[in-house]
Amino acid sequence: MTPADLPSFLAALHRHAPCAALNARNVSMARHCAPFKEAAVLVGIVPDAAGARLLLTRRTDSLRHHGGQIAFPGGRQDPTDGGSHTATALREAAEEIHTPPESWQTFPPLAPFYTPAGYAVRPVPALHTGGTWRASPGEVAEIFLIPLATALNPANYRFRPLPQDPAVSVPALPYLHYDIWGLTAAVLYHIAQAAEAV
Repeated sequence: MTPADLPSFLAALHRHAPCAALNARNVSMARHCAPFKEAAVLVGIVPDAAGARLLLTRRTDSLRHHGGQIAFPGGRQDPTDGGSHTATALREAAEEIHTPPESWQTFPPLAPFYTPAGYAVRPVPALHTGGTWRASPGEVAEIFLIPLATALNPANYRFRPLPQDPAVSVPALPYLHYDIWGLTAAVLYHIAQAAEAV
């Protein structure tokens, strides 16, 4: 997929239904973890001359929840977001990686992905339009980029039992020394499946 293809692909992504494995994950989470609080993450793609890369963070080890995990910038919806998942994702990105809202071109939020911590997380696809980023030390230990082509290749994923329901297998994406799993890997695998269907 070329950078020129990305806007139309991301604009239509919210219409792509999850595959059977991801649907089973959501059903299992809904059964074990409801009710859910609203949250959103920014699925940030950085176009460049080499193609495009995906922005991810490694959470600070000292965090009470999800310490050390690979994640998208994001978090719980705040009353100031006005019920907008896009506003939530942009606000959290500004807090965690210091990117202003105007540095992202956003697209319609995807259907929710549920988490064991009790969140209904709406991924918000976005293209970076310029500027820099900087980690907020209290929350983010590292910001790194992976080739979008790596994340969009379903063959790069491995499947593991869901801890809360071992009968359900969920995707994980090994990349260099990073272990990308949980919600982050589920969202990326969903996008990879959508790209394969184009």
